[in-house]
Amino acid sequence: MNQPTPNRYSQIVLAVFRTRWTRGAEQIFFTQDDLIAEAKKVGASVKNLPDVLYTFRDRQPLPAEILKTGNWVIDARGPGQYALLKIEGPTKIELPSRPKVYDIPYAVPDIVAANLKHDEQGLLTMVRYNRLLDVFTGLACFHLQSHIRTQLPNYGQLEIDDLYLGVDKSGQGYVLPIEAKDSGDPLGIHKPVGIARFAAAKYPSLRCRPIAILRTAADTFAFMEFEPSVDLRKVVQIESRSYRLVREV
Repeated sequence: MNQPTPNRYSQIVLAVFRTRWTRGAEQIFFTQDDLIAEAKKVGASVKNLPDVLYTFRDRQPLPAEILKTGNWVIDARGPGQYALLKIEGPTKIELPSRPKVYDIPYAVPDIVAANLKHDEQGLLTMVRYNRLLDVFTGLACFHLQSHIRTQLPNYGQLEIDDLYLGVDKSGQGYVLPIEAKDSGDPLGIHKPVGIARFAAAKYPSLRCRPIAILRTAADTFAFMEFEPSVDLRKVVQIESRSYRLVREV
């Protein structure tokens, strides 16, 4: 059998939708086994099954036939369990078209700057050395861990790009889970919800402030903060600011 293409992925997801959708439905539940069964029906050998879901959550829209019935997103409901969830708003987070950009002094050590890669980890390194998270949140922020992969009982596998703890001027503690995207990568609404679910499960005693960081140019970063919602139908962006690292102020 041929390796599945994005078109094959569309056939798989469409088959799941067609066999389960009814008029007025708000949720369509399916499992990993359902995806495997539908893949066999369309003649696709899926060696990397999570890539089917990743494609329609992060890379491209769901097939047009599905979107004709409304805006749908893929939600995780546990290991190997999922749901197509109908929502009112957009499925992707949009940045302001002409954001105001604030200049911040460049503080990456020369030896680090000379060896930085232009990727997600390089982005997070620049954020850390320049204390951009402190500037954006108004907290004293302390880095805890990078690239966390974990399992949540009612969600399944989840990855957190970076994790900080913070303290405000009153001594209140915060957990700041970070979703990072390098230049041009879209941000689906499931990302802030996923990191909020992680924080609620792992750090229930701390106030959660979910943050997304997008690199929009070589030395420019857009920061977005969201309400700590665990519901894809209630994703609210609180604030957005952009920062440019400059050598001379």
